[in-house]
Amino acid sequence: MDGIVIVIILALVVSIGLALLLSFASVALHVEEDPRLQDVTDLLPNQNCGLCGNPGCKAMAQSILDEDSRLSQCKPGDQEMRELIKEYLEEHPDESGEYVKVKM
Repeated sequence: MDGIVIVIILALVVSIGLALLLSFASVALHVEEDPRLQDVTDLLPNQNCGLCGNPGCKAMAQSILDEDSRLSQCKPGDQEMRELIKEYLEEHPDESGEYVKVKM
């Protein structure tokens, strides 16, 4: 019976220690993300097909924000989607006030 109590106490101490370590790591390793990233991702078709040359729609959105990709690379997307993304990016600068030069 004493062995079971020791194991339970040891498991409790280890789990609390790991929870504290995880909590600290989430604060210390936090990465700021461009607030426009999710909006641009939502405007894409979200099929994650990879036809654009990126591993998914979120990566494509990041590539658009970095001015590395053209909107026409998104094969499932249509002209309406491209126009919506272009309008959104023309109205929303980054945190330094610079606008993305949208490549169609």
